[in-house]
Amino acid sequence: MSQKSCEWPLDEDEIVLWQGRPAPRCYTFRHWLQATIGTILFLACSFWLMVGVQLVRAHGYSWWLAFAPVLLAVAAFFVGPGQLIFARRRWEKIFYALTNRRLLVRNRLFGNRASVYQLCDYKHFKQKKYGRQLLSLRLSFKGSPPIVLECLEHPENFLEHLPKKESESKPKSVPENTV
Repeated sequence: MSQKSCEWPLDEDEIVLWQGRPAPRCYTFRHWLQATIGTILFLACSFWLMVGVQLVRAHGYSWWLAFAPVLLAVAAFFVGPGQLIFARRRWEKIFYALTNRRLLVRNRLFGNRASVYQLCDYKHFKQKKYGRQLLSLRLSFKGSPPIVLECLEHPENFLEHLPKKESESKPKSVPENTV
C-alpha cells in the first residue's frame, strides 16, 4: 500500500481513525479473467484486421472487410488490455478514510471530491476474499447505494473501527446437544 495520503475535509472534533487505499496489484487485476478473454479477442481481431487490409489492398475486396474488425478490435481492447490500463490509472486516485463520524471515499478519476457516508447510517457489510489478508468490503448505508471498498490489505484494521450492530456483536447461540 502506498504511503501517500490524502487531505480530507474534516469537521470540528473529527479525527481520522483509519485511512488506506486498495492494494495496487489486486485492484488492477481483480477482473483478470475478463481482461484475459478481452486480450485474446483483441489479438484475434487484430489478426482479422491485418488479413482484411491485405485482402482489400491485394484483391480489391470491399473496404467493409477491414472496417468491421477495427470496431471489434477497439471494443476488445477496452475489455482486455485497456481495462488494466484504466484500472491502474484509476488506482492512483482512490483513497479511503474512516473518521469517528463518517466514511470518506475519494475514487474519482477526474475531480477531487469525496463521497461522504455517515456512520450513524451504517447498516452492515459483506466481504469478498481475494487472499488471507486481502478482501473487498461492500458497505450498506441507509438512504444511499452500497459502496465497495476494493482490495483492502489487513481489513481487520478498518473493521475494528466500524460501529458494531447488535446482530454483529451478539454471539450466535448454538443449541446444546442432548443425549
